[in-house]
Amino acid sequence: MPQKKIKTLSLFSGAGGLDIGFHAAGFDILGCVEIEPAYAASLERNRGPDRLFGPKLNVHCQDIRTFDPAPYVGVGIECVIGGPPCQTFSAAGRRSGGVLGTIDARGRLFESYCRILKAVSPAVFVFENVYGLPGANDGEPWREICNAFSRLGYKLRAEVLDSADYGVPQHRERLIIVGYRDRTLSYEFPMPTHGPDSENGPDLVSIHDAIEDLQDQEEPSHVFDGLYGHLLQLVPEGLNYSFFTREMGYPKPYFAWRSKFHDFLYKVDRNSPSRTIKAQPGKFTGPFHWKNRHFTVPELKRLQSFPDEYELVGKFGKVVEQIGNSVPPRLAQVIAHSVKEQLLRPTKKLKFKRRESGFASTFRQRQRDRTNHFKEVAKREIAERFSNVTHLDQPRENSKEQFFAGYEGFFNKEILNNRPKSESTKRYYKVIEERKDQHIDLVVSPILVKATRKIEIRISGLSKYLLHVDSLTCKAMMHDHDDIFRVWDLIEDSLTKDSQFFTLIDIYGHYANRGDTVKVSTRISGEKKSSLEKAIEFFGSSENCGQFLSDSDIESVIQCGRKETRTLALKLREMRWDVRLPETHATIRDDRVLCTYPFPLLSDKAQLERRRSA
Repeated sequence: MPQKKIKTLSLFSGAGGLDIGFHAAGFDILGCVEIEPAYAASLERNRGPDRLFGPKLNVHCQDIRTFDPAPYVGVGIECVIGGPPCQTFSAAGRRSGGVLGTIDARGRLFESYCRILKAVSPAVFVFENVYGLPGANDGEPWREICNAFSRLGYKLRAEVLDSADYGVPQHRERLIIVGYRDRTLSYEFPMPTHGPDSENGPDLVSIHDAIEDLQDQEEPSHVFDGLYGHLLQLVPEGLNYSFFTREMGYPKPYFAWRSKFHDFLYKVDRNSPSRTIKAQPGKFTGPFHWKNRHFTVPELKRLQSFPDEYELVGKFGKVVEQIGNSVPPRLAQVIAHSVKEQLLRPTKKLKFKRRESGFASTFRQRQRDRTNHFKEVAKREIAERFSNVTHLDQPRENSKEQFFAGYEGFFNKEILNNRPKSESTKRYYKVIEERKDQHIDLVVSPILVKATRKIEIRISGLSKYLLHVDSLTCKAMMHDHDDIFRVWDLIEDSLTKDSQFFTLIDIYGHYANRGDTVKVSTRISGEKKSSLEKAIEFFGSSENCGQFLSDSDIESVIQCGRKETRTLALKLREMRWDVRLPETHATIRDDRVLCTYPFPLLSDKAQLERRRSA
């Protein structure tokens, strides 16, 4: 006699990753609650006759905080599944502006989860989130969430699992919490089904194994466009931008160590699982196919273990977002079977064996081993490519040159050898660049307008990344504060033109990861400085950037009140300084400010529009 299906309610359903896995394990998904219309449309597309979910599924496209669970009370719901948005606990959130955890409204969504658990009273729930949740904000949100579940009468088991250990061709760590009411039962997470931690299981599923039948054997290697596109062809499989760093042994680096995130120019090793697929990748964000292109939607579905026939609604970017935000269905299916067989339909004959006492996953050690392996790959590749290189480019001889730079706005620039005519509408600057040994002296003066202030910028510690330059001093006269952006643009030109670096950030390093090798200081002349000039000096120092500061830290230096601090920060953003505060980034607390770099963002692609908290 077939078992009765397990009636299940899905919360924060997304595109259905958990739901697909639980459905395949014999769970009957009666309802899905999902706020995002495109995601809800994908769920709708897959319900109905001859569809994966069947016609009984109800899709509720609404905010869970307003969702009324009454229709699911008293109808035999045995299981609730789902996990709230993870941005307030994620590593990406920490990098973009900090983790608020349960302080942020999104971090309080577990309360709605608990409200629905209390109303529906299932025997079991399965809650998933980012692996960093237990450690976020010293563990305070984690304790609060666990206590909330415990007060509802649930015993909890929690573990971080790598989806690759369960047959997914992708390394993706997720925190899984299983809560159950029947304390006469016990639950243990299933043993890995694949890889070295499994008991005689198959190897981890490689990308090649997962998508081989989707490949065109005649497909040529692609040429990727854009600023960094030509480098993608040079990246060995399994490596990323760090291949081009001095730390990896690249003879003439393109990037400082940790100047980008690890997905930047990441090209997969086709014979291994991929790194985590991102929901909102940038143009140069991997994983990239070994043919130097982005993966197609059918390929990405395979890497996330979605069924081929499962339809996702929306344009390419929205579909990629849905895939990247999903729990891999294959991992969900293994969890679902273990929950069913240990807690809801107990049986001694388990499809997936329970972990024994003392089991310890090795995926973190394997992660370190992979890093060391790819360092060796880089070392061998560099030795082979540069086997005939006996010396690097000779340093430039000591030199001194003069030219004129004209700007219309921030980004329209021209360089002239001769002084421009006075009737020009552009702002012109006389530039004198003198190079002596490993030092650059740069003198910048506006012409055709009156200069009223002097600024001095000093940069040191460059020789770790630049082959022949260790320091730079720029002395510039200013007509107005917009001149500062143009001065920094000229500094970037001076530092990059005799190197393979593309931008100042590539040299300085990403604010969240850099090792503080490059030091920057800024001084504006005069005893009577405006609050804005004091703010420029303060944030123009590398000592005050890349870390959260309280209002009082800034007020004591600039000698202004909290309201003026906020006004100054927004003014600096207009000048393209990436100063972040609650009014611009929802994940920053009310009493904190973060300035990412001690210089303005020089790329016209960098967006600094003002975004208020939700």
